[in-house]
Amino acid sequence: MSINFRMWSEYLYVILAYFDVLKKNEKRFELWIPAIIAIISLIYTFISGNDTIQLKFIKEVLPFVGTLLGFTLAALTLLLSNNRIEEKTRNFATERKIRGNTITIYEFPVVLYSYLIVCETILCILYYLASLFPIRVSEVTAGVCNTIFIGGVFHVLFVTLRTVSNLYHITIRR
Repeated sequence: MSINFRMWSEYLYVILAYFDVLKKNEKRFELWIPAIIAIISLIYTFISGNDTIQLKFIKEVLPFVGTLLGFTLAALTLLLSNNRIEEKTRNFATERKIRGNTITIYEFPVVLYSYLIVCETILCILYYLASLFPIRVSEVTAGVCNTIFIGGVFHVLFVTLRTVSNLYHITIRR
């Protein structure tokens, strides 16, 4: 039985495409601010001595991430099935490129929504795997893993914010 690695890694192309289309100020907004928030949560957890703060947040936010995943899937489906948006934006190139190829205004939100779906799915998978296989780890290891997860949650929220605002500007702009 052979495993087709390409089949199991195609989501990596979506992630790479997303990072190709990002501008420097967008990287700051969508990567660094969530990382800072996550690190502050780690510091607060260690200073307060309450190592369950992050875990409580993760347990409370996961249903929201699952719901957001459903809405993101619906939004991408509506975007791809809306002929008016496609006709209006298909022929207009942006300055953004994926592997050297210029993308259109129509393709840009498709990349963003696809990336969001991949990230939200990964967050859900990681949470359920951690719940399915509870292992004992040190407090520091648990804190770092929780911090990375919290950073991912805030990253998804910031990307969602920018994606929705981009879609607004694409559909409203005359």
